[in-house]
Amino acid sequence: MDITFGTLIESPLGTISFYAGDNGLKRIAFMNLKALKVKENINDLPPSLQGMETIGILLSELSEYLFGIRKAFSVKIDWSVMDGFQREVLVFTANIPYGQVLTYGDVANEVGKPGASRAVGRALGSNPIPIVIPCHRVIGADGGLRGYTDGIKTKAFLLALEGNKVDNDKVAV
Repeated sequence: MDITFGTLIESPLGTISFYAGDNGLKRIAFMNLKALKVKENINDLPPSLQGMETIGILLSELSEYLFGIRKAFSVKIDWSVMDGFQREVLVFTANIPYGQVLTYGDVANEVGKPGASRAVGRALGSNPIPIVIPCHRVIGADGGLRGYTDGIKTKAFLLALEGNKVDNDKVAV
């Protein structure tokens, strides 16, 4: 398995690391690259040439997004890193438009599992590709931010970046 790694060091959210393979983007994490390799138990591998292209696109698009220029990502996602219900939830979530929010219950209904809002929350909580798969756009029924892989402050930043009014860890809906 060939993998290419990348890091965005200077961003409004701090260091963001990621890796991609021949089938697209596999992981984004809010940590330095060394910590990501340790967490994922990945030793140095030969680079993926297609992964290099994916990383180049991601670096550009992620920078543009974080500075308010880009509203959608075109980077290829490796969907094989997810399966079952999680994949179904994340594929749906990937299509939530910029600036819009849905509740966990809305997502559960949309994927045909009414009443499964907690399961949706768990699926989103283990999203391997945050920001690009915008799980930050899913909130509680009361507008509450709930959890996020890098914390509520990051989720609030991303929602505000997209034009949502966030106050006291809630979105005004």
